[in-house]
Amino acid sequence: MQMRTKKLEMLLLIAIVLLGLTLRLLSLSWNTFPHADVKGDVMIGTLFLETGRLWEETPNPLSSRHPTLFPIDSREGIPALQHGPTWILLGGGISSLWQGNTEADVFLALRLLSVLFGTIMIVMIWVLARSLVDKKSALLCALWASVSYLLIDYSGNGAFYALQGTLYLLWLLIALRRPSWKRSAGLGAVTGFAYLVNYQSIILLPTSIILELFQWKDARKSFAQMIIVTVIAGLFASPWLIRNALLVGDPFAHHLVNSNYIFSKSGIHATVVNNVYLFPNSLERASTILGMIVTSWLPNNSFYVARKLFILAPIAFIFFSYGLIDQVLSAERRRRLLPLLLLFSMHFLISASWPITKFRFFVPMLPLVFLLASEAITHLVHRRQTQVLWMSLITVAICYGSLLTYLSVPTHTYYYDGAITTDPFSGRGEWNYLRDNNLLPSS
Repeated sequence: MQMRTKKLEMLLLIAIVLLGLTLRLLSLSWNTFPHADVKGDVMIGTLFLETGRLWEETPNPLSSRHPTLFPIDSREGIPALQHGPTWILLGGGISSLWQGNTEADVFLALRLLSVLFGTIMIVMIWVLARSLVDKKSALLCALWASVSYLLIDYSGNGAFYALQGTLYLLWLLIALRRPSWKRSAGLGAVTGFAYLVNYQSIILLPTSIILELFQWKDARKSFAQMIIVTVIAGLFASPWLIRNALLVGDPFAHHLVNSNYIFSKSGIHATVVNNVYLFPNSLERASTILGMIVTSWLPNNSFYVARKLFILAPIAFIFFSYGLIDQVLSAERRRRLLPLLLLFSMHFLISASWPITKFRFFVPMLPLVFLLASEAITHLVHRRQTQVLWMSLITVAICYGSLLTYLSVPTHTYYYDGAITTDPFSGRGEWNYLRDNNLLPSS
């Protein structure tokens, strides 16, 4: 009987994964053009195949869109600073397998990679939900991820957010293990690698450190594990840091674009001295930015995140919101869910503290909401049949939302939001992008 149940579970999981893979391959077919961020990765990936370098243009502080802190005679041009190098190198490497060296080849490679990692996410969500909740809930939670339009579209558009989400889930799998130096090394390795995929993933470092702080009773052992996490993460990131230091004299030069973005949104302006952009002192910058976060960005973005999660996780978001209180206050549940609660909190904070929470930030966030919501249902609803009924109703709601989203945009793409509800700018971001770039299909 137990063998038959396990076999049925595996068959259902395979069916869910195949459904998700099919939908993601369909997403591959309608994502025929790269959106802005992906387009930049495609261009740099193609340049890397041609020249073996990750640089965009000759630095010119007086005309460059993104001001440079580097002198005009730097040994190379402005580095590809907006994103980490891993996704670009993966795209170039995959396209070289069929001797592809054009932008179309790199774009196809990135889309195939996003399909791969988007499908892996389904399996990893099942593994985590099986560990944190139960077997039936794990299958339904995996089904939510399989049919979520956000996760479908971002698993075919060539963006690296499916990989970021996969690395978040991998971090969780490691974090749920018994504390040890091996676990700490694993957390550090995932942290360092994820940082080179998307700089936003730096949150994994403080999350890992806080986790070690809470889970070790011995202060010296706790401190030792924090050191292990930090050193391993630094070792993984060090090739990129050393490379930037050697080329332009600043190991953290890759944060320039994001820094300038935050400065401009905070009203912080630079002066040009000898072809180098200079900004106000660190204390003045920090106080200005902190003031914007507390008074404007965080409260406004928190409302947007809640509103959007209500659409992306219909009904489930209600259980998630209500259950989150008890998950934090209940000692037993807090202990068991600590890595998941910490990871969600840190990702939420960095997303909502950004000047504008980008729609793509929801890709690694949504699986965490699904996991917390499914766990909340099992505690808020006592009868097993009623639990399954609620989770099935959530599945239907997600499917219906996905269908509406698919029909609401002619190209079926979803990068900038604004399909069912408005985007962070209270507009229809995807429609505007399609219109401005003459991508709307002729009627």
